[in-house]
Amino acid sequence: MTTILTVDDDREIQDMLSIFLSAEGFEVWQAYDGEQCLKYLKEGGPQPDLIIMDLSMPGMDGVELCRRVRGLYDQPILFLTGNTEREQRLQSLQAGGDDYITKPFDHLELLARVNAHLRWSQLLHTYKNPQSQGNQLSFPGLEIDLERLTVCVGKTPVLLMAKEFHLLIVLARNPRRVYHPRQLYELVWSDQAAYNPDVIKTQIYNLRKKIEPDASSLKYIHTLKGFGYKFEPMTSS
Repeated sequence: MTTILTVDDDREIQDMLSIFLSAEGFEVWQAYDGEQCLKYLKEGGPQPDLIIMDLSMPGMDGVELCRRVRGLYDQPILFLTGNTEREQRLQSLQAGGDDYITKPFDHLELLARVNAHLRWSQLLHTYKNPQSQGNQLSFPGLEIDLERLTVCVGKTPVLLMAKEFHLLIVLARNPRRVYHPRQLYELVWSDQAAYNPDVIKTQIYNLRKKIEPDASSLKYIHTLKGFGYKFEPMTSS
């Protein structure tokens, strides 16, 4: 059974999430603060398939918790936030979150977001098999294995989150094609109605940090101001 860990100090929100998600056939685990969430992940037992995490919690807030969780967990994290401040929403994505939904939320939208993230994470889990003979996208300094779903910069493996990996595949399959942020959102998040350019901007930023650690000598993803993004492979020297 697919498991979802909900992290929120508000018991009414927790009860609501449990009702919505259990009715859809998910097994729901609950944590009421950051320390309890970290305990779940450190115990060595089965990990949840997705985490739904409140952004504003007493003690350890969602941004700090997400940073710590990302050292233990590589599946999707969906933030719940009642905060309308753009900066805080961006911080949640920069900390390692995959997406966010604002409170009060519609339960059908929540379920749509959950299912969209689970589809990609389950694909990532299914094909992350070190014995498979992968089809690859190969560029100077960059190898993308489409069956193992792994990425190497030079000879060094790089850990990408699910949405970062999906973005990279979309861009790298069509080098030099310019994608508007809305196109990328529809292709990766499969949700036209919830389009948010800040989500794309932040995920591109996170992806660049991982595959372009030295921007002065290595650059693949280019921004065309007013148009969008493209993947421009380096040429061999």
